[in-house]
Amino acid sequence: MKGKINKAGVYRVPIEEYHRQPCAGPSISSSGLRTIFIDSPAHYWVDSPLNPNRIEKPGADHFDLGRASHTLLLGEDAFTTLFVVRPERWDSWRTNDAKAWKAEQEAAGRTVLLPQHLQIIRGMAKSLAASSLVQAGILNGKVEQTFAYQDKETGVWLLSRPDAVPTDSGDFCDLKTTARIGFGLDRSIFDYRYDMQASLTKWAAKAVLGLEMQSFSFVFVEKEPPHCVDVLQLHAEDIAAAELDLRVAVDVFAHCLKSGTWFGPAGSQNDARYVQLSDFAKKGAEFRRDFLRREIGR
Repeated sequence: MKGKINKAGVYRVPIEEYHRQPCAGPSISSSGLRTIFIDSPAHYWVDSPLNPNRIEKPGADHFDLGRASHTLLLGEDAFTTLFVVRPERWDSWRTNDAKAWKAEQEAAGRTVLLPQHLQIIRGMAKSLAASSLVQAGILNGKVEQTFAYQDKETGVWLLSRPDAVPTDSGDFCDLKTTARIGFGLDRSIFDYRYDMQASLTKWAAKAVLGLEMQSFSFVFVEKEPPHCVDVLQLHAEDIAAAELDLRVAVDVFAHCLKSGTWFGPAGSQNDARYVQLSDFAKKGAEFRRDFLRREIGR
């Protein structure tokens, strides 16, 4: 891709550029919209590339173990095209030579990995390859594709980057890494509002490809051995409900751009907010009081 994106389409955008406003106008992706909705516009703005006074988060290199292991599944040629491992002659990025080499690789569209990442990535890729659903093609499709289009209601650019864009169906899938496979994944999906991510993919597929998304699944793989794999599919009604939240998040982003005000969780509230114990907390305190009184009354 050369120059800024100025029309709706599917583009090959290096991941570093994807996070640096690749469109002709202000753009936002799923992670930014979810930050606005879950936390606040202020939390999004503090390190937004749109913010001239942004505070860069330490270690924010946008590296994704899942993305790398997914690419390795496609073969060594695909992997070496998009990723490169830092040579052993450097143990950091302190020297000018190391910095220049890294900049050269990123300019060529490659993500730079550290040597210690490679063993983890290979272990994850091996476990993924052994999964029956992965073998059946759940992660098949075009990779490194960015959907970009302008929201009709606000004019802001929306970005979506599915892990694999299906070529023969409307079934989308996203690969994510996790510390541990288990029922906690169900809660994580909604804690991190991955349902909103699915909704944005649904919007983008329709706007850019004219494709109706039929389903959205998550393939989770553990970052540490034994690198277990689990696949979860969202209910269609949950994706539809998340579209309401996504719509609000886009509207808030557009409003803040126009007003220049990126409010925090309390909004414009000037007075103190009342806080009240829940019934559950009250019952817990009552139980604790009774217990302590019994102990000292023995």
